[in-house]
Amino acid sequence: METLLLILAIVFAFIIALIVATLLIPADISLRLFKDGALAEVQVAFGILMGIVSGRLDFSTEKQEFRLRVLGATVITKDLVEEKKEPTDWKKLVVNANELYDAGKDLALALTKNIAIKRFKGKMKVGLSDPYETGMLTGFLYAGGGIAHAFLPETELEIEPSFVQEQMDADIELGLSLPLFKIVIPVIRFFRRTRKTFF
Repeated sequence: METLLLILAIVFAFIIALIVATLLIPADISLRLFKDGALAEVQVAFGILMGIVSGRLDFSTEKQEFRLRVLGATVITKDLVEEKKEPTDWKKLVVNANELYDAGKDLALALTKNIAIKRFKGKMKVGLSDPYETGMLTGFLYAGGGIAHAFLPETELEIEPSFVQEQMDADIELGLSLPLFKIVIPVIRFFRRTRKTFF
């Protein structure tokens, strides 16, 4: 009996330590926007416990998928296209629009206040109908990249002008860090204030 209680105590302590570590170690979030011709893709990836647990959302013209990995092994893969959602109750949304807006604004403020930008990488191919305008746009983007680098030294921006054809392709990645313990209370407040809308 004592051995069983000891095992349960160890398991409970491990779970508590895991929860505390998850809240204290900042989560890594990566947002990638990719466009090449007709192909467009958005990837949102996250990692917690220094990457031990990670997940990724893929949205593109070809697929919409969620994938969860633990210790490098994929444990969940879900095709989001197959899910059938219930029709939106617009009447309920309109009635609670003000409360939803206020709660969403407070949550967005809490998120932006606690999110730190770790890196910004981008590669862009730009081309307008007029070569002169292409040159002007390229110069503007280079100037913007210089300003961003002054605030964030980890900024890497590569711009490739195209004077032959019109195009606007990009591969942009934004790395963020978010301490989860700082948003637990704002998230709870958000769901408490909007429970009439969603439930």
